[in-house]
Amino acid sequence: MWRRGRRNARGEEIFWRNCDVLEFWAFLVAGVAMTGDPQMAAGGRPSVFLDSAEAARLRKEIRILPWKRDLYEGTETTSPVWRRVAKPGPDARRWLEKDIVIPARGGHFHHFFCECGNVLTWPKDLQPSPEGYACTACGRVYKGERYDAAVRREMHMALAQGALNLGLAWQVEQDERFARKAAEILRKYAAAYPGPHTGIVEGGIIYQSLCESMWVIPLAAAYDLILDSGALTEKDRADIEQNLLRPCAKGLVACGTDGNWGSWHLSAVGVVGYAIRDPELISYALRSFRDQMADQLGDDGLWPESVHTYHFFPLQAFLYLAEAARHNGEDLYYLEERPGKGLRAMFRAPLEYAYPDLRLPAINDGWWETWLPGQFYELAWARYRDQAFRWVVEQRAKAAGRIGLWALLFGEDLPGDAPAPPLRSRNFPVLGIVVLRGPGDSMLTFDYGPFLGHGQLDKMGVTLHARGKLWAADYGTPGYGSSILPWYTGTASHNTVMVDGSNQERTTERRLTLFAGGPHLEAAVAETEEAYPGVLHRRSIVRAGDDFIIVDELQSGKPRTFDWLFRGEGAMSAVASGPPAESELVLEHVAVRKSLRISGPVSLSWRQGEDELRLNLFCDDAADVFLARCPAETAARRVEMIAARRTGMRARFVAVLTPASVGEDLRVSIDGDVVRIRRRDVEDVVTLGPVLSSEPATDARFSLVRLVSGRPSLGAVVQGSALRWRDRVLIEGPVRGWAQKTIAPEP
Repeated sequence: MWRRGRRNARGEEIFWRNCDVLEFWAFLVAGVAMTGDPQMAAGGRPSVFLDSAEAARLRKEIRILPWKRDLYEGTETTSPVWRRVAKPGPDARRWLEKDIVIPARGGHFHHFFCECGNVLTWPKDLQPSPEGYACTACGRVYKGERYDAAVRREMHMALAQGALNLGLAWQVEQDERFARKAAEILRKYAAAYPGPHTGIVEGGIIYQSLCESMWVIPLAAAYDLILDSGALTEKDRADIEQNLLRPCAKGLVACGTDGNWGSWHLSAVGVVGYAIRDPELISYALRSFRDQMADQLGDDGLWPESVHTYHFFPLQAFLYLAEAARHNGEDLYYLEERPGKGLRAMFRAPLEYAYPDLRLPAINDGWWETWLPGQFYELAWARYRDQAFRWVVEQRAKAAGRIGLWALLFGEDLPGDAPAPPLRSRNFPVLGIVVLRGPGDSMLTFDYGPFLGHGQLDKMGVTLHARGKLWAADYGTPGYGSSILPWYTGTASHNTVMVDGSNQERTTERRLTLFAGGPHLEAAVAETEEAYPGVLHRRSIVRAGDDFIIVDELQSGKPRTFDWLFRGEGAMSAVASGPPAESELVLEHVAVRKSLRISGPVSLSWRQGEDELRLNLFCDDAADVFLARCPAETAARRVEMIAARRTGMRARFVAVLTPASVGEDLRVSIDGDVVRIRRRDVEDVVTLGPVLSSEPATDARFSLVRLVSGRPSLGAVVQGSALRWRDRVLIEGPVRGWAQKTIAPEP
């Protein structure tokens, strides 16, 4: 049974049979495995990440393009977490001088972290140290097999990367010493490999099958890169294929294809399959890739764990497979098993999720300081020729330079003038995250979704970026082996509402009840009854221009304690007075520096340079307010936070967030459901429900009247049909999702 497919890049319509096309091509391009002729597939070697023509072009580009020469020969970059990012040329020459010794089985990377959340100090020679390993922040020393095994794991990774860099150096410099050294690493691994993984943490040469996948991909690529060098005998090739690459891949097949681990398993199997031209492995990898695209990638184009880490982590694996497949006649870049579910969507969706400076909100597990990975978008631009992807490459190049394997192999000289793609507010329904973007550069994220893999207990949490700065953050996680990890995955570390001082329950809800609006006014409303059973929590986010209003309404059948939590980046100052608080805020890792009882609004600000974020908080009744400090991305750095506490069966909090310049004339007030935000002669009047007063009057769920010098210049409603200012009709008509109107000046 044949069915119509999508059109390819040339506009040609593709037809394929429902189940067998990928398997058919896998056997076709891997026909060499059945014929025994190593030159039949893809025109000889190399044929995984490079072909001979691309290698020749690369040699020329390194000679004539300074930035590409730097990618190959430049100074390495370092990171406390990732040790160092070695450039292929210097790294290959460094390996020429080393004796190759294969370590014992490696351990777990995340075990190499201090209890404060910071990474320990990697030994320069990556040899286990009986003296132990000091924390890079607090200096505490850790010793023992747990940490030694983590070091051995890093040495395995360094050896695999070294083999790949040696293979690249052979292709670039045509110096046989590089090929012979890569061959030595491969031969010694073939002799030392203890056998494949029999489970995700059983067997293999590294503790996790995930890490074994990450380790074998560069080894397989190195094998392919040096096969044309003469450095490997027929016996060497048989040993490497039969005692290392093939058994490793078959072990990964047995470990399954669930989640991001499965993405790495299947991609490693595919890269090995293409390197040794094994049709069975290739067929498995392509079939599994297709299944993951159809069944595990979200319909919104995002991987349903986290975006800043666990979206790009499987994408990284898929790109290795996609390049190996492409070099052997199979184009995975245009495969869409279902509409919008493919690699292109995985590149496109994060553009609408990223902050304006291309930093990624660290919602759910993963590293805090993460940006759109320009090195991946090098391939996106090369394969799709989408100007939005070129824009990402150019923006990240301006900020951090050109980096990574794909920039070296396929990066192009770019003028730096790609137009920024239009980005709008968007709902990502699989993750359950709404992004609200202002007309300037403000952006707020609202996490209303369920607890998914690598999720946290942060329902209704928000983050805020404005004026080129991150103000209200989610801090992701430090290393998983750190004892402080429960703080980061718990509710108290997020900008949400905590009930009775306890963590939320895991939820399955995606109760977004409203997401509507236009350029000047929009709103998102979500509810949960699962986070705290017996408590209904409704959070409404209203964006008026580049300002945000957060409304929390909580109801319970019995008295509860509701803590409204918010933390900000920068130096905090507060305007609030009152008697001492009637209760205490007792949270692990939180140090309260001031507590008071208030019956009116609280005004705070966080300052960064010449900008500040102002917070005006209004409670429906007297509340205890705590000003405190809590951990940021690790316990070594702390940020200022506020907790506002109400007790009873109901509570309502209204918070107005206004990014501003330091010293800017800005005033915020609230009267019932009417919020006023005034900057000099411009005032936004926002209603949080239907109101009958004359300034304004509306039946809308939310509305905005913008006044200039006291006169209306713009009106907007969300879920409403009428808006009046005094005796003047601004909007009138049938009920709709939203409406906006520019108001002509009064005569």
